[in-house]
Amino acid sequence: ERNKMTLKRVELRQRIYTEIKENIICGKYVRGQRLIETQIATEYGVNKANIHEILLMLQKEELVRYEPMKGFSVQGIFREDIQEIAKIREVLENAIFEDFLTNADQTAVDQAKLFTQRKIALLKAGLKEEAHKETLSTFEIVYANTSYQRMVNILRMYREYVDLMIHQAFEGPDDVSMTIQNSTLLYEVLEKRDIEMVKQWTHIRYQNAVNKAKLSKSFQERT
Repeated sequence: ERNKMTLKRVELRQRIYTEIKENIICGKYVRGQRLIETQIATEYGVNKANIHEILLMLQKEELVRYEPMKGFSVQGIFREDIQEIAKIREVLENAIFEDFLTNADQTAVDQAKLFTQRKIALLKAGLKEEAHKETLSTFEIVYANTSYQRMVNILRMYREYVDLMIHQAFEGPDDVSMTIQNSTLLYEVLEKRDIEMVKQWTHIRYQNAVNKAKLSKSFQERT
């Protein structure tokens, strides 16, 4: 019984940490906004000490900052953060997809092709949220069929940032058109199991994320 209670506390703490982190990354909590520990603790029904530990964790990730006599406030994310994560994503995804194309059985590759094909159709129909779900399904198939699980775990650590990049990629009609082209290239990569072509695909994805970060008003330069 005690172990169950401990597990529930750990799960709740993880949920609070994840929600605060997502709120910062997506911009729901704006730069400079104070994060009052007692208010957050009351909102989630937990001890203030738990919130303090969570905010310290986020401070290590440079998402919040602490000032004596003032407490914690939102630092947010900068263009350089997104650009760095996009570069990490390019390198790791390239290696993961190369391994997948080389070693996965044809059934797994066909599943990835099917999800990609569905994504293209949904994008053409203007169903962006549904298309995003097909993207996630494609990557889950690839991640489940690669031996590079450490790389997969690193990418999962940056899930919230990657989600932000994906949502930014759908801001306008031109962005959707570019995503359709990129998804069509991925389908060709999977169809041919082409190692060289996958480098082109991951590079386009990386460049798109960087360009969106440069243009976005949500981010500022690190000073």
